[in-house]
Formats: sequence, C-alpha cells, structure tokens
Amino acid sequence: MMVQPLLPMEEDFSLYGLKLDLPKYRAKHRRHIASVAELILHNIESVDSSNEKPILKGKVDLIIWPELSVSPDDLDILERLSDKTGSIVFAGISFSNINNDYELNNAAIWIIPNQKNTGRRFIKRLQGKYNMTTGEVNDITPWRPYQLIIELIHPAFKNQEGFKLTGSICYDATDIELSADLKSKSNAYIISAMNKDVATFDSMLDSLFYHMYQHVVLVNSGEFGGSVAKAPYSNKFDKLITHTHGSHQVSISSFEMNMFDFRNLGLSMKSKKPIKTPPAGNKK
Repeated sequence: MMVQPLLPMEEDFSLYGLKLDLPKYRAKHRRHIASVAELILHNIESVDSSNEKPILKGKVDLIIWPELSVSPDDLDILERLSDKTGSIVFAGISFSNINNDYELNNAAIWIIPNQKNTGRRFIKRLQGKYNMTTGEVNDITPWRPYQLIIELIHPAFKNQEGFKLTGSICYDATDIELSADLKSKSNAYIISAMNKDVATFDSMLDSLFYHMYQHVVLVNSGEFGGSVAKAPYSNKFDKLITHTHGSHQVSISSFEMNMFDFRNLGLSMKSKKPIKTPPAGNKK
C-alpha cells in the first residue's frame, strides 16, 4: 500500500524550521499523520468488508510513506499501524540528528513487526540518504553508511533465498552505481520521495524497473503526486501496476507484487503474466 499524505508541504520547512518541531506545527502534523493512519485502516477494512468480521491483519504486507513525511516523535503512530495490520512500514522521517546534535540528516525508517512470547516488539532500522538535492546541500549532512536489505522467507521455500526489499530516499534513486549494484541483490526497490519533478522521475522509473528487472515503487508526497509502481511485464496494462495522478491530495493505493515472477524459484507461485526478456547480465 502506498500512502500520500498532504503534510509536510515544501514551504513548511521555511515557515517552521527544517526539523518542523515548532509546537504549533507539531500538533497539526501529528493530527494529520494520525488521521491518514486511520484512513489506511478504513481502506483495508472496506476492501475486506464482504466478510462478516473484517480482519485487518494480513491484508497488507507493506505500507510505504513518502520522504520526510513523519516526525521521529510520531513513530508511535506508525508502530500502532504496523501492530494493527501486521504490516512492514517504510517511511521517510523529518530531518533529524542521527550522528550528533549539530548535523541534520535525511533518513527513512523500516518498522518490522516481530511478535515474541514476551509481547509486541518491532525491529526498527534506518535507511539514510547520501546524495543531497540543491535545497539540502548547505543544511543537511549525507548519511548512508549501509544499504539495508530486508529478506522475506516464504514458508514453502524455507531453505531458499527469500524475496528481498530495499529502499532509497528520492535523489539517491538517481545514483546509477547504486541501482546497478542492487540489480542482483534485491527483488523490489522502494523509493520514498518528496519530489516536484514528477515527469523526470516517471521517466527514470521506466528505465529502472527493466534494467533492475524487478518491481520498482515510488511513493511521492501528496503535494506533488505521481506515486507509481511498475514491473517488467510484457503487456502495457501489466507493467503499470498502479499510478496516482494529481497533486495536493491525500491518496492511498493498494497493489500486489508477486514474489516469484522475476526469480528462478517457485514456478507454481508465479502470476502467469507474460514477462519481458531479462536485460543482459541479469543474474536472478
């Protein structure tokens, strides 16, 4: 599920500071995140409303939020969302101090539900951004000491390599060396963005999803829109899995990624949709 909240707007960083931590704005931002999270739950429930007792858990596996969309102080809302749905959450967090108190960084967070006998627990890991946009260069310090890869093991293939998710923040996705390296290491590439140049990123994704030969998902802010999920299927109507058009709107869109379509594993689990011939050098 990809989520486009309306806050923060680009101008908010000028009005309320880079950390968006002024009390007046914090209250408004937290209300917005909570209301969007509630909307997600209603969305899942409406899809499942044909059942006598709609069940939220297990209906959505991954919820993606845009770059800079959630304050570090509001991660409790995302944890509750993850707990109620059983979903992994990938969300861009507001500019924050990760290494020290005087340098601001741009990062996203993975929240992974991890049920133990002792109760609810979450695995939480940061994914940093290294390449800064023009507006960030003088104020934000690059931080990407690692590229995190989340491996999901299918119960039918416990001894086989799992389905691997990895993510980048906006401008990092334009790093050709990074995408070339991830090509043979990931099965789905998630991009959390706050990007006004929707047309350029649309064109970039047209190249990425084929050359990386995997699902590529970009979730942009509601201010700019243009969130999209694509995969290298042969038919045009299969390639474009979902695309949210229009700006200045809250939008929630659910879609499916088959874990086996572009891998040499699980023949019986494939979707049977025709796929494109793999690019040269594909090692999956």
